[in-house]
Amino acid sequence: MLRQCVCRKLRPKTPFAARALSSPAVHNPHLREFKYRDTVRVKNGELELTKEEHAKIDRFIRINQAGETAAVTIYKGQMAVLGGNPHLKELLTHMRDQEAVHLEIMDKHIVDFKVRPTLLQPVAAVGGYFLGVTSALLGVKSAMTCTEAVETRIGNHYNDQLRDLYAMKYSQLEELKQSIAKCRDEELEHLDTAVEHGSQLAPLYKLQFELIKGGCGVAIWLCDRI
Repeated sequence: MLRQCVCRKLRPKTPFAARALSSPAVHNPHLREFKYRDTVRVKNGELELTKEEHAKIDRFIRINQAGETAAVTIYKGQMAVLGGNPHLKELLTHMRDQEAVHLEIMDKHIVDFKVRPTLLQPVAAVGGYFLGVTSALLGVKSAMTCTEAVETRIGNHYNDQLRDLYAMKYSQLEELKQSIAKCRDEELEHLDTAVEHGSQLAPLYKLQFELIKGGCGVAIWLCDRI
């Protein structure tokens, strides 16, 4: 199953901490002599990061917020076409609601770490809805192919972030790690759900899958830089 393509060794065993970081990022004037270091004030005290580490966390959160925005609107678009089927409506509503929680989490981290959102946030919302509607118009199986492709790309993307975050070894980042792990695990559940509902039986499955997954990669690259 495609789940095996996503490394799952990084899943933390601790429960997800629902509370967001409480204090915004600030620059500590007492550390001005450290040319290549930033200080971020978090709820457990001050966290001193290299500029490279701070920039990496900034990119992670910015990309994740845009991705979760698109995910919510993908399911809204699919529901607009397939919502007349009670079973599909319930299924899509469940996945949309989980994505909405993911978006709330990333919105909080945007504030906590004083991250600049991507300027492409509105494009992510409109593009996600368009992808959801288009995939659903091609049929239920194609809609599930869309979900499988998106969640495969995002699952791997979250795992890449977790590898980098665990390498930083800062206890103050534990909640951010748990947030991303929670999102990753639920994205992989959506992937399995899509496969169970016939995603790989869609017409031109391989073509649809690779196009959508590749498009997600391009979107990630753009949101990182704009």
